[in-house]
Amino acid sequence: MLRRFLLFMLVVLGLGSAARATKVYADLSASTAVGNATWDATAGVFAWTQSAYAYMELAGFPAGLSGYTQLVVVTEDPTPGNADDTNSYRIDFDLGNNNVVKGSEIGAAYWSYGTKTINLTEKLTPEQLASVQRVRLSTNSNEGSVILKETYLVKPTVFDFDDNGCAVLYPGDFEYTGGLSYNPVTQELTNDGTEGGTMSIAFPLEGIDFSHVVRVWSEVDNTTSGYSQVLSNCNIFQPDGTPVGSGWYSTLFDINYNAYQTSGATVGSISFYGNSTAGKMKFSRIIIKKDMLYAYSGGESNLQAEPYYEKAGEEWVKKDATYNLGIVTETVYGDGNSTPNRYIDISAYDELRVYMSEGNPVRAFFLNPNGDSKIVSASNPESGMAYCKFDLKSIKDELGVAKLIGVKTQYGQKAIVQQLVLYKASGTDIDYVLYGEGDYTASATAAFNDVMAKVIDASGLTENMELSSANPNCLFLVSDASKLSNEKNVLVKGEDGTYACANLALESGYSFRTPYSFTVEAASVKKTVGPNFGTFVSPFEVAVPDGCKAYNLTGVDENNVVTGEETATVAANKPVLLAGDGECTFEAEDVTVEATPASLVNGILNGVYEAGTTAPEGSYVLQTQDDVTAFYKVAEGGKQRVTPFTAYLALPTAAAVNAKSLSVSFDNAGTTRVDDAAAEGPATVEAVYDLQGRKLDAPAKGINLLKLSDGSVKKVIVK
Repeated sequence: MLRRFLLFMLVVLGLGSAARATKVYADLSASTAVGNATWDATAGVFAWTQSAYAYMELAGFPAGLSGYTQLVVVTEDPTPGNADDTNSYRIDFDLGNNNVVKGSEIGAAYWSYGTKTINLTEKLTPEQLASVQRVRLSTNSNEGSVILKETYLVKPTVFDFDDNGCAVLYPGDFEYTGGLSYNPVTQELTNDGTEGGTMSIAFPLEGIDFSHVVRVWSEVDNTTSGYSQVLSNCNIFQPDGTPVGSGWYSTLFDINYNAYQTSGATVGSISFYGNSTAGKMKFSRIIIKKDMLYAYSGGESNLQAEPYYEKAGEEWVKKDATYNLGIVTETVYGDGNSTPNRYIDISAYDELRVYMSEGNPVRAFFLNPNGDSKIVSASNPESGMAYCKFDLKSIKDELGVAKLIGVKTQYGQKAIVQQLVLYKASGTDIDYVLYGEGDYTASATAAFNDVMAKVIDASGLTENMELSSANPNCLFLVSDASKLSNEKNVLVKGEDGTYACANLALESGYSFRTPYSFTVEAASVKKTVGPNFGTFVSPFEVAVPDGCKAYNLTGVDENNVVTGEETATVAANKPVLLAGDGECTFEAEDVTVEATPASLVNGILNGVYEAGTTAPEGSYVLQTQDDVTAFYKVAEGGKQRVTPFTAYLALPTAAAVNAKSLSVSFDNAGTTRVDDAAAEGPATVEAVYDLQGRKLDAPAKGINLLKLSDGSVKKVIVK
């Protein structure tokens, strides 16, 4: 019970999510013998006088063994040295209704002494496993006995990776043989020096997915009194027993697994091997770190996304790949050499943030102009912060640049670092920056659920992925088209620094913005027009489709009717008035989209791409009521939101127009007006709340309440 409490406290304290094979032990103190058998729970001796009708009911096992993969039985010889050790036993499974599956029927019977394992999923069908009511220890010889030490069921190992991609194995869950033993209370591993020893933990037979694992390391306290390194190396095996790599050595057993993700995509076991000398060491846990998909705010970036330089003779050579920092103990980053041979230029940023779940203060090493190291120490995270920070402004003031060599702890200390993040206080037009691969972190989920996200930098992806945003107009930036399998709105940065997009597909009613100009092979905007009229603005030049007419508005006549000229083409970023009804798709090929300008003005129309934009007091918005449409004036002190890809009408002060509404009359469309109504286009999300009424930054898992621009509230469920 003490051991279980300690492990529980480790999880509660945030030291990683446990990942272990679940064991359910038989309650031997409550087990009973039947027929010609006896059971001495104190001595642990099961004895019988005849093979017929002699067995023992194992208490404590569940009814139904679905989900369990192994049954392990550990026995000893009650009379060692006796030449007549012919006693044997078997395991039977009682399915109820006088239906018993005997061990002899599944090829797992008549065992002698020792540790025996039945692979349940191989020996029993799923239906049989689900039907098991009782497990029996049955006899085979006419007379005999056996010492039953323990018996237990095993469920497959399941890794519960936390949001930082870490899962934990505890040494107390390993099976020990040879001269090794482990005390889970003191966390001491002892080697008696007699056999070298071996300990191992068995993963499920089908293998654990290591395809995204980047690092495996063991936590060993080499500062305690009486410490002695009693382990020699570590091996990771595939399910068929083939080793992954050639083994890893050192006390820490810090394994950079990136190079083995393909050959060791599934893992069957991890084994640690002991030295031949006696000793003792504190061995607390093994951490499995996999890559995750992170999203940083526009002013942040993962350090590993930055290119690095490596010294070749007297020259510094820029490397195409990023330097894999990983996450380790003791040495957080760097090769340990006193002479710098690598650096990452982070001069474009204002802070280096080192996120830590635990550990000692860290130090950053920067390249001095004279070629040696400038050491900067950081304290523990400030109150309310999860990171230590390094002020790069002061580094640049002193050294001219900020060329990071490495991040380390003090000698003999350790730190568990989650992320190394660069921060820029201003000057970014990116909403989110992605880094990594695999499962989404909470930050990535929040980024993709943000309906206001317009630009996401996906160049930090390390594998091909398909991403989606709550905003269908969100642009994804990459430098390599193979990193993203999305069919639309992907901007690829070329070697000359310009961007190109194969398919730009936008929807009116959702936010849009681009900080960069780019070329497009095929571009389109979906727009619903009507009744009768609608306003529209496009980020690229496009012909007016059939079934719709477009007008550049120039002013208002003496009858308070807007005036304009028909146009066959909608110019880029120049809003127009449309006449028509129904959905129209504006399509173009081989066009250029310029970086979004600060204002979108064409005559008396002011275009809008951003959700939440409010038409100023005294301007006019196109509204509909009672099946009529007109431009309605925004009242004094009033606020009227304008839907993205539409426009509001603003007259110069000299026009001296003060009408409550302005009618529209073109061709045969008719003249209409309105006194009060909702603005055109679909409602947009203004705020997100949970069921307790607390405002959220983005929709969270569970039930969310969305407040829309039209005043309504919508309930949505995020799974």
